[in-house]
Amino acid sequence: MQGSLRLHAGVLFVGRQALTAEVSSHDLDGRPLETRFSFRDVDAGRSSVDGIDVDADRRLWIADGASGKVRCFTLFGVEVASVGDESAGADARGALGQPVDLRVVGADDDMLLLVASGGDRRHALQVLVPSGGKGRSIAPLGDPEGRFKRIRGVDWRDGELAVVEAGARRVQVFEGALAGRLVFRFAFQVPEELGEPEAVALAGQGRFLVVTRGDRSGLHLFDAAGRPLRCVAGDEREVGEGGVDQPCAVALDLAGSDRRSRACVLDREGERVQVFSLDGRSFGSILGLGEG
Repeated sequence: MQGSLRLHAGVLFVGRQALTAEVSSHDLDGRPLETRFSFRDVDAGRSSVDGIDVDADRRLWIADGASGKVRCFTLFGVEVASVGDESAGADARGALGQPVDLRVVGADDDMLLLVASGGDRRHALQVLVPSGGKGRSIAPLGDPEGRFKRIRGVDWRDGELAVVEAGARRVQVFEGALAGRLVFRFAFQVPEELGEPEAVALAGQGRFLVVTRGDRSGLHLFDAAGRPLRCVAGDEREVGEGGVDQPCAVALDLAGSDRRSRACVLDREGERVQVFSLDGRSFGSILGLGEG
């Protein structure tokens, strides 16, 4: 079991899945809030919450990789929209394949969906228009003939886009306007000794917070040039309490300093949420999702 996280207006939304996908909401002390629902695609027989975001109307947009769709729900769990097609295996503009993450930008008729799909694909990163306009693909490394290699996550903040590729052990960085032209800026490698990159969050001052897993788990801060700055949290198998164990998602609440900023990390294959400051302090587990 894995899942996804998203912080919005002080509310932490947690997505998890087995055959049935589940979404729940919590405050940052771990107390459950009103939103809690589950869903399963009828045709596919299962659903997943591989990515989650909240739009300006407080609707939840979910990358359901198990069914090859992007779904939209109210906070009460009513599905009000979906985006998908019948070309699950096609590598073409408009074909979602297996969506693994997403971000919502803008509102109303100007709202855009940035959707990332897994696999080795040219059209693995797309900007979609839910209102019905023409979408487009973002070229990997700025190369129209290139291919993304197993995207695992994306993040968007203030005109900057970060894309983490597990298959290439790298993060690609773009800048510009999502409604206009996004320009490839640079890419950096995640050193093999840190583990396999799984998720990324834009950490302010041009920096990047990268989640790694596999042979070694961790939470690592990189500078604006893609150089490792510090290990925010190490592998629990090595450091014990205050470490992470096979993390799969991160949600970042930026404040005025690294000491005050908070990174919520979903680990233990989606069974636990831990909180860290960007200067490396652990605030322990706020959610034991597999307990009880």
